[in-house]
Amino acid sequence: MNKVANAISVSFVVPMRNASTTIVQALKSIEKQEYPVREIIIIDNASKDDSVLLVKKFSENSKIPIKIIIRKENKGLGASFNDGVENAKSNLVILMHSDCFLPTEKEIEKLTRPLIEEKSVVATYPTIDLLDNVWRTYGFWEKCLFARVVGRGIAGLTTKFDCIRKDSFQNIGGFDVKNFGVGAEDADLYNRLIKIGKVLKSYARVTHVHYLGEDYTLRKMLLKQKIYAKAYGRGIRMRGISLFQNGIFLLVKPGLAILPFIPYLYDVGVITLIIYSFLYTKKMFTTKSTLQDPRIIILPFLNIFSLYCETFWTIESFLFGKNKVE
Repeated sequence: MNKVANAISVSFVVPMRNASTTIVQALKSIEKQEYPVREIIIIDNASKDDSVLLVKKFSENSKIPIKIIIRKENKGLGASFNDGVENAKSNLVILMHSDCFLPTEKEIEKLTRPLIEEKSVVATYPTIDLLDNVWRTYGFWEKCLFARVVGRGIAGLTTKFDCIRKDSFQNIGGFDVKNFGVGAEDADLYNRLIKIGKVLKSYARVTHVHYLGEDYTLRKMLLKQKIYAKAYGRGIRMRGISLFQNGIFLLVKPGLAILPFIPYLYDVGVITLIIYSFLYTKKMFTTKSTLQDPRIIILPFLNIFSLYCETFWTIESFLFGKNKVE
């Protein structure tokens, strides 16, 4: 490992649950970094696969100390990060997902640089990539779920690969697990952090590979959409639309769903829905392998069905939603 000027060693906190297809790749990418990593803290949330075994085996030959905290129940990302930061030995702590990896050996250096150069910076975040060659390895339904984000490079503090000052994190109470146990906890953390200091985009990048298994079903896709939608509804109820950095766009789907029921706008609403049904997962209709899949026939109808389901879940969660890990 090469020395980096003015480097401050970092602690990694990586929650995982059934991450056997990605966790080793994540750990390898951390170990290859040309930056001092003091420790990696793995929080396992009652995995039912061999994730823990893979981590233990990797730790036997790892150059970086790896600590594994095993839970008997899934308490979610927010609670896992809170526990991990509490146990971290460094004041600079990197929050990372188990289904992400670092594409070059310089990513930690790029992520931490603003924190080292300016004391008023309390956290930094990267650009998150879903690469086309990764997306093409997915099953059909997983491709549908992520068709609109592949190749875009989205920046934001989402705990995929964020660096935060431990003292600042603890000063604001960490993640609010009472109100945001599943979904929107990262947006809430961002909004509370910017009240005490700067949260900056860095030049770092992280590749988000998601799930790499072969058993991703339509049911799993709909469940993921449900989780996202309920998180939006609960987040809006707790903190308002301003909680989300792209908050105004959360109103687009409900607007599309309601449009055909507005007097004198029926025709416009129906035509807009038809256009949406294709554009929402445009890449599915422009990729040869997915276009030739027989399931592509039902996809436009499924997109409209999902639109109304997500609108219902968002409203239901806004009105009655409970904060629980699903």
